[in-house]
Amino acid sequence: KGTMALMRILQTQATSLTFHSHQQQPSLSKSSFAKSMKPMKGWKSKVGGLKISVVGSGQVGTAICSCLLLRKVVQNLVIMDVKYNLAQAETLDLMHGSVLFGNPRIVACCDGSRTKDSDIVIMTAGARPSGKDRSRLAAMHGTMEIFKAAIPRLVKQSPNAIFVVLSNPADVMTFAVQHMAKLPKHCCLTTGCHLDSLRLRYFIAERLRVPPSDVQAYVIGEHGVSAVPVWSSVSIGGIRLKDVIKELACGEDPEKWLDLGAQITTAGASVGKVKGYTNWAIAATCMDVVEALTSDQGKILCVGTDMQGLHGLEHSVVLSLPCLVKSGGISHVFELPLTSCEKEKLNASAESLFKAQCSLNF
Repeated sequence: KGTMALMRILQTQATSLTFHSHQQQPSLSKSSFAKSMKPMKGWKSKVGGLKISVVGSGQVGTAICSCLLLRKVVQNLVIMDVKYNLAQAETLDLMHGSVLFGNPRIVACCDGSRTKDSDIVIMTAGARPSGKDRSRLAAMHGTMEIFKAAIPRLVKQSPNAIFVVLSNPADVMTFAVQHMAKLPKHCCLTTGCHLDSLRLRYFIAERLRVPPSDVQAYVIGEHGVSAVPVWSSVSIGGIRLKDVIKELACGEDPEKWLDLGAQITTAGASVGKVKGYTNWAIAATCMDVVEALTSDQGKILCVGTDMQGLHGLEHSVVLSLPCLVKSGGISHVFELPLTSCEKEKLNASAESLFKAQCSLNF
């Protein structure tokens, strides 16, 4: 009887605790913060097994495969390339170490046939930036021809897949995929300015001698020359940088933070001039996005999709803003409070991208 009585008391307490825990968690819709979270139309949570197809077995594609396997994010991986021998060789090279990756299934193809029913398709195939400034936009038309042949086939094989576009220029090519395949914008995105944001955090951390993970900063707009560092929201250890540094990246800018911001758009080119390409940072960035896409909780990452209507953008244009990325794609977009200068730069970035989109030959 004593045991029964004790169980009833514990059960009552558990019920009371559950009731109070629900009372203590007000709905997000009741918070003023909800006004900054813009829900993405059409998004639905997506759970289940994971099959990933990586299109392009060049330096970026193979680095992404390595990162995904080392982190044991994927158990069913397809490497697709028009050069089948290269795709097969990369597949075998990875398979030889498959015991260390959790025994995944890795296959190669050249025609997209083995990509059927992929959950995520990662596009890395395309023309490589070249010339003195290694402009991503200059590579656009070569990449477009590759996409015309590949995208319809890939979408037919995996109509419910989430497409992650890295091919240069990533913003414009994401627009091209959305347009060609009629894909909802929440499930067709680019890693975009997530890498630029990571670079900004690294550069700030180097200057201030703090860990990069403790720097919070975003770069928005184009993943390219018109990228916009949002200096007004940079914080380190809860301290907003603009509150302690006079004329931060504006006016006379006595501490020359604008020079540091300029490094974001030239960092890749400086590496590429020596190596001939960049691959490890973008591969790690892609892996971070894929990990978010496999999570119900997700992550807030500065990725790109069609942002028409946000920050007053009138045109349908793909650019990067902070987004909640989770299973099913992008569920929400965050509208950062921008200064007038940052708004002007974002509009200029959007205009540059819109002109590039208009020049695409479908």
